[in-house]
Amino acid sequence: MKKQCKPLFLISMTALAIFNLLCYFSIRSMWSGIIRYTFDAMPYLLLLGIFVTAMGMVILTMLGRYPRFPVFIAATVNILFLGLDAYIISLTTEASHYFIREFLYGVAFLGSLGVILFLWFYLPKEPWFRKKWMPSLMLLLLFIGGIIWKFDLSFNNGFASTPVVYAVEDTYQIVFTTKAKGEAWITINGVEYNDTFAGYRYTESIIHKVTVPMKALDNAGEYTLYTRAMYLRGPYCSLQGETLSETHTWKGVDTSDGLNYYVLADTHNTQKTPLAAANYFGEYLDFLISVGDNVSWIDREEDLLNFHTLAGNITKGEIPVIYARGNHETKGVMAKDFHRYVGSKEGNFYYTFRLQNIWGIVLDIGEDHGDDFVEYCGISKFDQYREEQTAFLDQILFHSGREFDATGIDYRIAVCHIPLTVKNQDDYVADIKDQWVERLNQMKLTIMYSGHQHELWFIDENFEAGSTLTNVEEYSGKSENNKQRIMTAATFPTILVSKRGESQSLLDKEKVFDTGFIGVAASVTDIETVLQYTNEDMEVLTDIRSPWFSDIIYGEEIRVNNIK
Repeated sequence: MKKQCKPLFLISMTALAIFNLLCYFSIRSMWSGIIRYTFDAMPYLLLLGIFVTAMGMVILTMLGRYPRFPVFIAATVNILFLGLDAYIISLTTEASHYFIREFLYGVAFLGSLGVILFLWFYLPKEPWFRKKWMPSLMLLLLFIGGIIWKFDLSFNNGFASTPVVYAVEDTYQIVFTTKAKGEAWITINGVEYNDTFAGYRYTESIIHKVTVPMKALDNAGEYTLYTRAMYLRGPYCSLQGETLSETHTWKGVDTSDGLNYYVLADTHNTQKTPLAAANYFGEYLDFLISVGDNVSWIDREEDLLNFHTLAGNITKGEIPVIYARGNHETKGVMAKDFHRYVGSKEGNFYYTFRLQNIWGIVLDIGEDHGDDFVEYCGISKFDQYREEQTAFLDQILFHSGREFDATGIDYRIAVCHIPLTVKNQDDYVADIKDQWVERLNQMKLTIMYSGHQHELWFIDENFEAGSTLTNVEEYSGKSENNKQRIMTAATFPTILVSKRGESQSLLDKEKVFDTGFIGVAASVTDIETVLQYTNEDMEVLTDIRSPWFSDIIYGEEIRVNNIK
């Protein structure tokens, strides 16, 4: 007789095998990284190994057999795989939201499968299930469910979120969602503006983006959203629901009582603490700036809507938002659709904007490696995209009289996720940074906002061009955090705006979940901009210092002279 293991041990290993299989799918977005250190087929071989192990354990458990040798082999595979899971997750803790979400989706799938199998094998044995009308009822329910699924029907239409109003050039792009897919439009003072493509309204989506003139909305002080569900769109007819509407108040930017705006970045799927921090000015907030990386990657509709939800809760659809894309918003299978969900220009994430006496420019480096970098899998074309923006900057300089030098403009800002005014030691985009800084120097900028580093820096324009900036002990401690960077020839200051933590120090590690956040509150007077780092408790951080110079201590505020 072959040696047997204890039934409890087999059941435990079966549960662990299923857990590992769910873990594999929950972190599947990260498995491509293992190719860098092995070979292209490795993720598939790992999947095959854990799948065979899991199915083998399930079959042995169902058969009630407990052969010791195969079970111990499976146990070894399970433990090794569990360790590999834990190691990969530890390298990407900021993406824990994704792993947990996908794991729960996997649990729901297996649970649904279990219910189906139960119904399939056990219901026919029940006397009530043998009624003559029961098969007909089951077929009817399956048919109705199939129709709803096939045509993506939702009979409970309405507005699903607070609208977000983005400033792009001299227009507002109003983004809102509905509960059912269908057409949508906006009216302002009786004038209709539509969400269209080449003469047709979009109808097969719940996300809607309508462009309206800034002057029209600023003068009206309100706008009305409309939607009508599209249940069936044929080539010559359609089946639609009733028209629904919702009116929103518009405050816009009011500089009569001063100018206040809030800047955040690198929220990475968090909602509660960035929302609390961005409410620092309360009803006196004039506009919001996001410098990107509000998600870690975009694989599902909820990722596309993550910043939409946050911005809607902050602005309540009453004030404008400026959006700069982060490098993480370039990642994921649905990243191609992101331009429909935020402010953009012809599908791109670089543009200028004007708000009253304010002129601004948004730039987008994309990723900070070459197009041949292994993580991009050969699909990246950012080199060409960055060259387009260099030409874009040249056009702005050529037409300066209708851009940053236009009549009435006396305050200018720039926004770019990856900081331009310092370079890393081996910076692939160093030349682009130099080219863009040279052009931005001519645009009379008061301040530039960046993120990406998950640190809180103020980069003074008076730092010597080409000088090496090394982290001081007071900022980073005695550790590998003492990194070096090189100052560009920027004649304007830059502030890095956000961190998911409680202090500026690098010894204060970032929070994995939604338990801490720091952003920048900016108050503008006639002569200067006062910058303060604030947290989710709406407290001002009081111990801000230079990361590179021990004798430069800002305290609770950084003051920047406005350039007229």
